[in-house]
Amino acid sequence: MKNYDIAIVGSGFIGSSLAEFLHNSFDVATFDIVQQPEWLSNYNIPHKICDIRNFNQLSKEIGNPSVIIHTAIIQIPAINEKKDLAYEVNVIGTQNICKIVAENPNIKGIVLTGSWHVFGEQELIGTITEGFGYRPDKVEDRARLYALSKIMQECIVRFYDEKTQDKTFGVVRLATVLGEHMPKETAANLFITKALNGDEITPYRHSMYRPMLYVAIEDVCKAFEKYIKIILETEKTQTNSFHHIVNLGYPEPITILDLANIVKESVIKHSNGKIQPKITIVDKGISELYTLEDKNKIRLDIRKVKEFLKIDRLISPQEAIDEIVKKKLGNTF
Repeated sequence: MKNYDIAIVGSGFIGSSLAEFLHNSFDVATFDIVQQPEWLSNYNIPHKICDIRNFNQLSKEIGNPSVIIHTAIIQIPAINEKKDLAYEVNVIGTQNICKIVAENPNIKGIVLTGSWHVFGEQELIGTITEGFGYRPDKVEDRARLYALSKIMQECIVRFYDEKTQDKTFGVVRLATVLGEHMPKETAANLFITKALNGDEITPYRHSMYRPMLYVAIEDVCKAFEKYIKIILETEKTQTNSFHHIVNLGYPEPITILDLANIVKESVIKHSNGKIQPKITIVDKGISELYTLEDKNKIRLDIRKVKEFLKIDRLISPQEAIDEIVKKKLGNTF
C-alpha cells in the first residue's frame, strides 16, 4: 500500500469503532482475517484480509502506515477452546506487528489496546496506578489465559519500546468498554437487550458485587487520537517503557448489580416509563465472591490520562449507558 496514516489491526468492536472515529482526521485502513462488520460498511474505509500469524503476508498487506493500532486478540471463550490458535494470534501475532514496526522506517510507532484484566479481578485494594502489577492468577479460571495473553502482549510491546530508540511502542490499558456495538455476550449488552425487550435483568448472586471499571467508547477513541498525535508530532524522549503505558477508565468502580440498576433506570427514563424492566438475582449455587464494600476499596488513578493525553474529563458509566439506550430506542418513544 501507499503511505498512509493509521493501520488498525483487528476489526472487532474496538478496532472498528476506532476506524469510524479516526477516519475523519486520518487516512485509515483496517486489517483482519474476517471482513469489517456490516455497520462500518458505509464509511468506505479500506480493509484487507490478512492473517496476523503470517509475518510476510501481514508486512506486505500493511504497507507503509505512520502508526499501527493493535486490537487483535482471541477472546473468551475461544481462547480456552483453541489454545494453540490463541497463542499464535495473541502472542506470535503481537511479535509480528512489533517486528514490522521496528523494521519499517516509515512507521513511527504502535499503540496496543491493553486491558485492566492484567491487574486481576479478585482482592483488589487501593489506588490502581499503571504500576499496580500483573496478577494473572487473581481471576476466574475461564479468564486466566486471557489475562496472561494481555500481559504477554504488553511485555512484548514494552520490550520493543525499551530496545527501539526512535519509535514509540505504547499501551492504553482499557477498562471494560461500553458502546453501541459492544459484543453481545458482555454483561452491559445482555442487560440492555433484556431490558429493552421487556425481559428481566438477571445478574448472578455470586458475582453481583464484583467491582467493575468501565470506559465509554467515545473516550477510547479520543484517547487513541491523542496518542497518535503524540507519536506523530513529538520525538521519543523516554526509554523506560513504563512512560508509554496509560490506564484508561472512569476512576470510580461500579458493581454488576449497580450496572443492572443503571440499565433499568435508563430504560424507564428514555422509554418515558413505557418499559418497566425488573431485576431478578439468579442463584447459581456458587459461593459469593465479592462483598458490597469491595467497590469502595479501589479507585483507578487517571493522572496520566490528564497529564500525558491531556484529557480532562471522562464519561461516567451512567452517561455511557444513557447514550446507548437512547440510540437503541431511536425514535420509538
